[in-house]
Amino acid sequence: MKSARLVTGALLSLALAGGCSGFSPSPRATSQTSMPTSISPAQIPAAPMERAPILPASSMSIKPLSSIQGANYTQITGTASFVAAAPDGSLYVLSNQPSGPDKYIWHYVNGTWTNIPGFASRLSPGTNGTLYAINSGGGAYSYKNGIWSALGGGASDITAAPDGSFYVLSNGNAAGSDQAIWHYSGSWSQWPGSGVRIAASWDTVSYAQANGTIAVSGMYILNSGGNIYYENSDNSFARLPASASAVAPTTIGGVFALGYPANSGGNSIYYYDLSAPGWSVQAGLGVSISTDGSTLYVVTASGGIFSSPVRTSVTFTEYTIPTASSQPTGITSGPDGALWFTEAGGQKIGRLTTTGTFTEYPTPTSSDLYGITTGPDGALWFAEGSGNKIGRVTTSGAFTEYPVPTAHSYPLGITAGPDGALWFTEQQGNKIGRVTTAGAITEFTVPSMASFPWGIATGSDGALWFTEENDNNIGRVTTAGTFSGGLGIWTANSEPFGITTGPDGGVWFTENNTNKIGRVSSTIPPPEYTIPTANSQPNGITTGPDGALWFTETSGNNIGRVTTAGAITEYPVPTASSQPYGITKGPDSALWFTETSGNKIGRASPL
Repeated sequence: MKSARLVTGALLSLALAGGCSGFSPSPRATSQTSMPTSISPAQIPAAPMERAPILPASSMSIKPLSSIQGANYTQITGTASFVAAAPDGSLYVLSNQPSGPDKYIWHYVNGTWTNIPGFASRLSPGTNGTLYAINSGGGAYSYKNGIWSALGGGASDITAAPDGSFYVLSNGNAAGSDQAIWHYSGSWSQWPGSGVRIAASWDTVSYAQANGTIAVSGMYILNSGGNIYYENSDNSFARLPASASAVAPTTIGGVFALGYPANSGGNSIYYYDLSAPGWSVQAGLGVSISTDGSTLYVVTASGGIFSSPVRTSVTFTEYTIPTASSQPTGITSGPDGALWFTEAGGQKIGRLTTTGTFTEYPTPTSSDLYGITTGPDGALWFAEGSGNKIGRVTTSGAFTEYPVPTAHSYPLGITAGPDGALWFTEQQGNKIGRVTTAGAITEFTVPSMASFPWGIATGSDGALWFTEENDNNIGRVTTAGTFSGGLGIWTANSEPFGITTGPDGGVWFTENNTNKIGRVSSTIPPPEYTIPTANSQPNGITTGPDGALWFTETSGNNIGRVTTAGAITEYPVPTASSQPYGITKGPDSALWFTETSGNKIGRASPL
């Protein structure tokens, strides 16, 4: 990692000097409890949102040279002066054009930039696709479905909260001095305290600190002295040690910060761990930072835009299955807080508690077993490939089996549908099946001949999406049995296997033969991201607790992670040649996976 400034030594021993990028070891105790006299933004007309001509995406096709380089950073095309990560995994930035305080607004989704009409000086993405913005005239606005709505005036900073409300700082005092804090949740109210920058926390866990509690639904405040405060919803305050010029809270118990005072050449990046309080120096220099909880975004002094995974390490635990050579394949979180999995070789359904206790239930029919899912009836449903049945097992181990009407159909993948039924793929039968919780089965023939449907998942659109291994397609079928034309994958002979709905609402899948992770998209070519390990044979895929996609590499013997922006990180499984296969998010927010050759169930806990 090469940067314009080398930072060494303990964090709190860094010296503070003009233009340096370190933290102040002794922050001035500027009070945040005072409540400055201020006028409600509702009483101040919003400065007009200037309309801008729509720019082509090619305007963001460049990659400026930057001081950030290294394996943990991925450069995104385009230039920016300010970055704001959205909770849906997309990214908003302010360009470094035109000259003046208000800049063009850009939205980055799945590798594509879209210009949003208007100019702004600050952005904050909120829930349900709403973007909040302010301009240099102090106007506060929301943007959704192509429409700007004025919220009030007299604002100098803005931040969206997870409950759909938002906060602003006023601009009633001199620029650079502390401003009053206002909250909007149907009506405006002033909050105690003041500052020059604010950032709402989206974390769902509270943390006790030496200088107060950082609780859920609060907000970080930077004052004019660089002090870092946290204001809770009950208006109590906590303070973090040292000083910063910008903060970016995560959703995993920490906060990123830029050194103080702000330096146009870039400031060092730091991370504060709320679970084990203390600052650590991160790679690179930035002028703006933001995070969606899973990815850190950094804008450099040259305008370059970079991303890096927030979690860069994983702790593995492995549990050996009692039955030898059981060949575990599918896995899911059960309704009882345990993990349930299929044993293709052992011909059993296994159960594993999060503390490592196994129970195994032999299936009535001898069959190789694959997909498994929790049904709407609180039982586990699974596919019996060679047995040509759909099985059901209660959490107490009672089995029921339902023969598939088409002989030798080889059911493989299975998922709970949006209609209260279970949907499954018939690899040899070239059909998509539906079974009610009472056992009534309906079959729908896939339009493509010999498509070999494999994985299946419920999409955010209420349809069922499935992979077609042989036809190199992603298929879609409604709950009424109507098929859409298959989406051809750009890379030939990709053999798509696993499929899931991502945190961005998109459909993500593994390309077993071409070593890529793909996403269904209307763009041509659709987004595909190459896995660093060659010939890794990606298989299962699921959405993780951190807003990224996690997948298994059967030949690569890795657990992979891909952000919705396409940055991939890999983590080797401790047991060599274990052939990880299925993967799911567990009830403990860890990733649980099957090791087909290793005869184990693995647990990957992101740190």
